[in-house]
Amino acid sequence: MRPFLLFSFLCTAAPTLAQQPDMLTPRRVTVAVSAIADSLTLPGIDSSRASFIDQVQGILIERNRSFPFLPIQEQLRQVAGVQATPFSGAPGAQVVVRIRGAASFANHARPLYVVDGVPVFQRTFWSGVSDAVYLDALPEIQELDTNPLLHIPTEDIEQVEVLKGAFETAQYGSQGINGVIRITTRRGRTGAPRVQYNGYGGLQQARYRYELLDARQYATLANEAARNDGESPRFSSAELAALGRGTDWQAELLRTAVVQGHHLSLAGGTATTHYYTGVDYLGQQGIMLNSNLRRYAVRANVDQQLGQRLHVAARGSLSETQRRVPSYYALQNALYERPTRTVQDTVYQRRDWITPVQEASEWYQTPRQQRLLTQLDARYRLATGLTLEVLGGLERATQRSQSYKSVTISAAGKYADLTSTYKQWLVNPALRYARDFAGGRHAVAASVEAIGQQQTTKDELLSYIPGAPVEGREYSYSLIESLFYRLTGGYTFAGRYQLQGSLRHDVLSIMPAADRKLWLPGAQATWHTDKEAFLKDNATISKLNVWVGWGYTMGASNVGGTRYTLFKPGFPIVANNRLLPLRERSRQLDAGFTLGLWQDQLNVTIQSYTRHTIDDQEEYLKLPGTLHNKGVELSLAGRWRLGAVQGSTALAGAINRNRYQAELSATPTSYEQAVYNQPLSTFYGLRYLGIDAAGLPRFAEGPTNGRPIEDQQPLGSGLPRQLLTLTQQLQYKRFALDVQADAMWGYQVQNIQLGVLDAPSGIDNATTRVLNRWTPTNTATDVPRASQQFRAVSFSNYILQSGNHVRLTAVSLSYPVWKREAHSASVWVGGQNLLVVTRYRGYDPNVSSFGSDNKQAGIDQGAYPTARTFLLGVRATL
Repeated sequence: MRPFLLFSFLCTAAPTLAQQPDMLTPRRVTVAVSAIADSLTLPGIDSSRASFIDQVQGILIERNRSFPFLPIQEQLRQVAGVQATPFSGAPGAQVVVRIRGAASFANHARPLYVVDGVPVFQRTFWSGVSDAVYLDALPEIQELDTNPLLHIPTEDIEQVEVLKGAFETAQYGSQGINGVIRITTRRGRTGAPRVQYNGYGGLQQARYRYELLDARQYATLANEAARNDGESPRFSSAELAALGRGTDWQAELLRTAVVQGHHLSLAGGTATTHYYTGVDYLGQQGIMLNSNLRRYAVRANVDQQLGQRLHVAARGSLSETQRRVPSYYALQNALYERPTRTVQDTVYQRRDWITPVQEASEWYQTPRQQRLLTQLDARYRLATGLTLEVLGGLERATQRSQSYKSVTISAAGKYADLTSTYKQWLVNPALRYARDFAGGRHAVAASVEAIGQQQTTKDELLSYIPGAPVEGREYSYSLIESLFYRLTGGYTFAGRYQLQGSLRHDVLSIMPAADRKLWLPGAQATWHTDKEAFLKDNATISKLNVWVGWGYTMGASNVGGTRYTLFKPGFPIVANNRLLPLRERSRQLDAGFTLGLWQDQLNVTIQSYTRHTIDDQEEYLKLPGTLHNKGVELSLAGRWRLGAVQGSTALAGAINRNRYQAELSATPTSYEQAVYNQPLSTFYGLRYLGIDAAGLPRFAEGPTNGRPIEDQQPLGSGLPRQLLTLTQQLQYKRFALDVQADAMWGYQVQNIQLGVLDAPSGIDNATTRVLNRWTPTNTATDVPRASQQFRAVSFSNYILQSGNHVRLTAVSLSYPVWKREAHSASVWVGGQNLLVVTRYRGYDPNVSSFGSDNKQAGIDQGAYPTARTFLLGVRATL
């Protein structure tokens, strides 16, 4: 390692940690939702609090393993204030995770993922292809990344914690602005070796399809549009009479697909040694032609106690994902394509000379990603309460992708070869001290630690052009070194009054010299009210904790997510590309309480927060000003019994509001979504007023009366204001039913396709909405008259829709078929995205075509459909 890593090790000295967890001790199977760190423990996995910052008593709910098929991000919605929105429904697509709304202006505003104590998944793999198609702003075109959490199978995970509070995120300093998701992988337990198998298989299909015109309806529209424009009809009477339904292009590209998953693990241990190994396979045939995903993963974790003082843990995983990704716009072009054209037709050239089926089949990429994660953790007890710990980590990721196009475009169909590598070294030495005095009346905890991090990236590209030699170039290389110092401390009096504080000092090579050193403090005060004499023996109130927290965070050291790039949706135009990292700084203040009633049969947690993010970079076309963010979160969880039926119910709800303020001179243009004194990601366009007496569209005029750009108005935000998740478990005799339902309200979705499909132009195909278009005999409508000149203004509420929806996210019904002592076997049936109640006229209202950019939320531009999934599975422990 570089000298600065050695220096970080030598600089550590003195105290922390309130509790050193015994890694070799079996633990309860729980879900813990803490007042300080909301913790979602995946079903059936033991949990433990490892750090003193998490010691406020939380809500403990026993869970069974219920949704092995549900991606981790989808389960994070069970934590109040967490939004999970896929880029699209494509196999392996990334997922936007927003914690307490939008906090950052960066174009990759993602939470920090920490696996077994090491920050990971900070590198974004870019396509690097210079063809005009790839200059589009859409992340699924620009980025080739697989969802990084696919590299950690759900069955290998012991616990997932969502850190969102002011004090806890401040401890991650310049990496904590978007919240932190800590993942702990599974360990072995003392006892005989146990073999576990979980496997499933099933079918997937598109949940929704656009309602489009058939061939005769389309030809009738085309003729009417031509006549209204003073032209001859495009289809003769004989041709019109001969037409039927024509080609259903959605049916040609969408299919019923097969999915399967298998996981096999071995775990066990002695009094001093614990081990866990797991192997995993996931195979998913995409519901769109020529798309698929395969994942292979292997993990090994070993914990070893050496004598009375030294504990050593080694963890490692190796995974590979293989995908086939068809041309992003193939399905969008299929929606636009005329139903009068056949699959074999090559005469009419809608896009170049190929049909949407040819585009999906012959224009594709094959990203193949390998990822190695390793950690080595050693803890040595120097004296009573004083521990020296050294954590080291290595992450190495390599992605290779070949892109193909029709042989008429490139030699032998191959278009380009891309190789990207990323490597991160991390060393984290720490001294931790935790003691109590006077019979536990006074308790202190403190730590001082340093984290040295080094990251290198390299990208190489080979281009194949007919008639030209193969061209190879290294188009990107970077080396980033960061050093983080963290001091934490806490004092608790009589188990009732707790004060905690932290100070983070970050030194970042990626920042300009003047901004390289950062100081980011945090603090929290907690009152364990249930320990007071007046509540100690209360029969109703079994737990009551009240707290208030404060802290500063930044996103400057989130590699690959620190730039601010503003795009115009629907246009491949970069309005502002800041090459320097953002200097945004976020201050958060939160408060709340956790209440347990009737021996914790019912638990209630209420939190409120306010957060201000400021970026004062002095550059042209910068994003200056402040993002004001505030919200309230509610968590309810309870256990109950009704005759032979028993169950547990959990409800997580959140309300969030934000407002962007900037200098008026820097107010963005009409197409941009950071609008002065409006919520971030506001749609700014024309307000549609219907049609006039001649069937022509009318739009509201702005204050300047007549200039189209200045007539644009705020039309709503793409960021939801309300989130709600219900998880329900029911047990009747030997049957167990698990349900997760999610809802999002208070946001808009701009469906770019409807700008074409809702326009009665007769050029491209259209939705059945245009059947109600204006004619001299049908004037009571809001759809304009047919005209080849008409285009629905892309940014108007003619096509803007509410994204409000309720989703039946996951259902699982299981039944044990055999059990003998610790051995068992059960079968289950399940489903995902079985039902979505919404008025949205698109494949899915919860989609983010512009990725994790908080300024560009709520845009659906050609997004791959979300699948409805039916599964049958088996679990066995031997």
